[in-house]
Amino acid sequence: MRKIIPLIILSIVGCGGCEDEKPLQKVEIAPKAKKLEVRIDRLDNDLFAADFSNPKTACQQLYQKYGGFFCQFVESDLMLAPCQSDSLPALLVPFVTNADIKESHNAVIKLFTDEKISAFDNQLTESFRRWNHFFPDSLVPRIVYYQSAWNSNISVSDSTLGISLDCYLGKDHPITSKLPNEMFPAYKRAKMDEKFLVSDALKGWVAFKSRLYYKQKDLLSELVFYGKLMYIAEALAPDISDADMLNWSDAQLQWAQKSEWNLWKTVANEKVIYQSKPFEVNKWFIDGPFTGATGVPQESPPQLGVWLGWNMVRQYMTANPNITLQDLLKEGDNLKIMQAYRPKK
Repeated sequence: MRKIIPLIILSIVGCGGCEDEKPLQKVEIAPKAKKLEVRIDRLDNDLFAADFSNPKTACQQLYQKYGGFFCQFVESDLMLAPCQSDSLPALLVPFVTNADIKESHNAVIKLFTDEKISAFDNQLTESFRRWNHFFPDSLVPRIVYYQSAWNSNISVSDSTLGISLDCYLGKDHPITSKLPNEMFPAYKRAKMDEKFLVSDALKGWVAFKSRLYYKQKDLLSELVFYGKLMYIAEALAPDISDADMLNWSDAQLQWAQKSEWNLWKTVANEKVIYQSKPFEVNKWFIDGPFTGATGVPQESPPQLGVWLGWNMVRQYMTANPNITLQDLLKEGDNLKIMQAYRPKK
């Protein structure tokens, strides 16, 4: 995912991370929001269907339809040239005609059938209807499926949410297996599963829209901030399991739930929770095969700080049901949010 903010990108009181009850599933969406339509396009199909016998015309047509997102694609993902430059058309031709890229496009078409894409469309539309309900004054993005050549799985701008389908072929797909291990180790390949597509997209959007509220101070501020992001993402798709929302396996989630009390004892130490050295704080949030913070065993899942922060915010919101998601984002008293947290023993 393109780094919008550092590190990512991106419970009931006394019950830690359990999923027996999710109050957000019971939210009644406003009638106006229920009628919202979301524009969804396929840059990947349009790109490979374009007539590149006249590269300049092909680029112009793609730019006319996709605007700034096309620029972001060729400039940031492919790193070819400015999208309005005279050199771009000739530089884009080798990408479109590259045998490996064409093979990956064929794999995308085969895996992501019209029926499957329609199901994702419906999920994303419902999620952004919920976004419109919770944030009625905020823009609802256009959604664009595309292929980034594995440079970013989610790409976000003010008005567009891009989802790179080649990044979700699955860890065991022959195309994925060809990717270099030094860039795509096993823990990254495990996340290249279509079951994470919607949750990744929503987390990317929420992180981008919340970026101005990010103020790195200490571990507590990071826990609360990422907990807020996860809670808002959950509000958009409350039926997604906790494991899928975290890009974890069920076994990894179970490990975290069983270890919650011990994890919190490690975090709650004053020298830890108010730690402000980025190198130490980041250990709780950066991706990897496990969480590399001091005192956390290597059989742990990665980014445990995100999960702990999510539990913290969940319990705070359960204790304060009248607080809106907009109020939650604006709340600057991290200690108040932490004090609502009761980790499961």
